[in-house]
Amino acid sequence: MTRNLYDDVDAMLEVADLIYIMADLGKAKKDDAKVGAMTDSGFLDTLPKTSKEVVQWAVKNKEVMGNADNSKSYLEDILARDQKQASTNATLEVFDDDFAYADEDSEVVYGIGKNPDMKRITVVFRGSTTSADWEHNFKCSSEELEEGFMELLEGIPSVNAELASEFKGVRMHTGFAKYLFQKCGKNAEGVECEKPKFHQIVDHVRRLLEENPDYELWFTGHSLGGALAVLAASAAALLDDIKTTVKLVSFAAPQVGKENYVKIMDRLESTKALIHIRVTNCDDLVPQLNGVIGYEHFGLHLNLYKNRHALSYDQGGMSRPWFWNALNRHSMTTHNARLILAKSDLEKYDIDTVCAKIKGEN
Repeated sequence: MTRNLYDDVDAMLEVADLIYIMADLGKAKKDDAKVGAMTDSGFLDTLPKTSKEVVQWAVKNKEVMGNADNSKSYLEDILARDQKQASTNATLEVFDDDFAYADEDSEVVYGIGKNPDMKRITVVFRGSTTSADWEHNFKCSSEELEEGFMELLEGIPSVNAELASEFKGVRMHTGFAKYLFQKCGKNAEGVECEKPKFHQIVDHVRRLLEENPDYELWFTGHSLGGALAVLAASAAALLDDIKTTVKLVSFAAPQVGKENYVKIMDRLESTKALIHIRVTNCDDLVPQLNGVIGYEHFGLHLNLYKNRHALSYDQGGMSRPWFWNALNRHSMTTHNARLILAKSDLEKYDIDTVCAKIKGEN
């Protein structure tokens, strides 16, 4: 199947929409006041499920969705679009909506899908929705991790030794890294987690890639989920047994690391161990939250305006002034609307060659 940059970014946007919807309905299942109104509340208890089945289940439960999470809007976006995932043989293989660490009420979740038509495995993280999640984004911005990045990967086999030595001393955003790399305590059922979330994700990914050795590995997410996708993809790119180029599409993600982290990410990109397409709305505040304390972005930047777009390696700040309503530009719905306007131009590129092309033009 011939693909282009628009198809790939749009498919990741749809996956990121779906994880919000599944998380919202997973939350409703735990709510005694809502679960009785749900159709097939245990739908996600047994996997895999096709993406078409997931969308149909979400439609049946639309009225149960909360308003704060924008899930209804995201479902409408999926139904109004080409439904790339729902029209393929893609399946949801893993869905984890356990609290990251119960004492802080963090509700970030992830899913892992398999798409035989596109030949890819996709890991997607849900973004910020609760007040605790937003507090996490802001509160930890000025803190640095007590441990270095490579120390957090301790216990994962096949970490590239050469890159590991360069990563010593690299530090990044505490709040984002804690969720992925530190033991997460008890899950929603009160069971002690045996491994950090990233270790669990790697176990699932390795199994799926062993079963499908010709598949690509993709990561995506929006907002806080985008930051987690950046960290998870960069860590996966350090693993020798991940033979495929790790492909990452983040939406509205804040910066996760400082200059030394970004330099090594640039090296991973130059060796094609990692490709990062960073998608933002030009007037969205969130992608610049951590810039004031020295955090930086990396990757190819797809900057979406109301009536145009730009592809560049410019990692600067917001390209439009922001006001207090700048968070309105943060939603997936706004990304969707602006991405559609960029479709005809983005169809001229493919993800494997666009980075070199844009670097040459810049």
